[in-house]
Order: sequence, then structure tokens, then C-alpha cells
Amino acid sequence: MKKILFLSNTANFSKFNRPYMRWFKEQGWQVDYCSAGEENVLDCDNQYSICIARSPFSLNNFKALKQLKELLKNNEYDILHCHTPMGGVIGRLAAKKLWKAGKIKVIYTAHGFHFYKGAPLKNWLMYYPMEKWLSHFTDVIVTINEEDYEKANASF
Repeated sequence: MKKILFLSNTANFSKFNRPYMRWFKEQGWQVDYCSAGEENVLDCDNQYSICIARSPFSLNNFKALKQLKELLKNNEYDILHCHTPMGGVIGRLAAKKLWKAGKIKVIYTAHGFHFYKGAPLKNWLMYYPMEKWLSHFTDVIVTINEEDYEKANASF
């Protein structure tokens, strides 16, 4: 049986992804979900809680990275689908070794890059280099607006 893990650090995840999770289930996949545990998600086989935080400065994210690495190693997922900026960073860092070994595919849905036209310089200095680097360990980047799509195609 093929397995997919959806990862997010925020609540209200299911209202966007429930149809996709349901589709994978209908195709015979094991569908798991991992987050900070703020909501009960339907249409998944297993729900895991890690201490992922929205802030990139939270020390909890180091613990979340360790927890997610362990979860990925123990469950041998075929696909990791990361959502939200911190979900995308922690997910891709946790899966990097498995991805390099060809053991997992990584999808990142960017729900709006923080480095957009008119964004503060600090956003560009902090988020752009990280996204560019992590794009090298990502099979698919899904964007939700034209500006992000163009930036991902031109830069990554």
C-alpha cells in the first residue's frame, strides 16, 4: 500500500485539503496527517501531533524537526506533502536524507511566499534564500498565485 503524509503547522488545514486526502484514500493510499494538533482531521488513517510552531524563531521547531524525521523514518512514506511556510521548511529538512536516497517524493504547497513584490527587505533576506535552497530537495512546488508561480519558475 502506498502512503502519503500531509504536514501543516496550522489549523483549518482540512478545509483546503480534505478533497485531496479523500481522493488518495479512494485510490487505496494510506493517508496520514501531521500538525501541531490544533484540529481533528477527517479522511485520514492516522493523525500525528508534533510541536511545530508558526514562528521561525520558535525553539519548538527543532524538536518538531526531530519528531518528524522519526515519523518519516518509521513509516516509510512514498510522498510528503508539506503546507505553510514552517511546515514546508521543517518537512523538507526532515525528508532531505530520504529524498536524496530516492525513498520519498516531496511536494510543497506554498500558501503565499513571504518575499513578494513590496515585501519588507527582512522578508527577502530571511525567506528567499531558504526557499531557494529547499527547492533543490522538492519534487513539486504548488503556488496559489501568479506572482509566486512566476518567482518559483524563474528562481528555483
